[in-house]
Amino acid sequence: MCFKSQATQAQVYDLEKILCHEMPHFWHVCNRGVNPELGKIAGTTREMLQSNPLALTQLLIAYHTLVAAQGY
Repeated sequence: MCFKSQATQAQVYDLEKILCHEMPHFWHVCNRGVNPELGKIAGTTREMLQSNPLALTQLLIAYHTLVAAQGY
């Protein structure tokens, strides 16, 4: 199985909207305005980089973890 590690800012935003609409109490996790660390990663020289694939992964893991915990 091969995955491309590309995601646009628009794709991350669209997923944020979908997840936040489905679970309004998830807002504090999935909104970059509230959670600016979403998708952030330290580079090799400790500079902060924005990774859209990481943001998508974080959103999906957090969403499914909360869904499992809530028993949806």
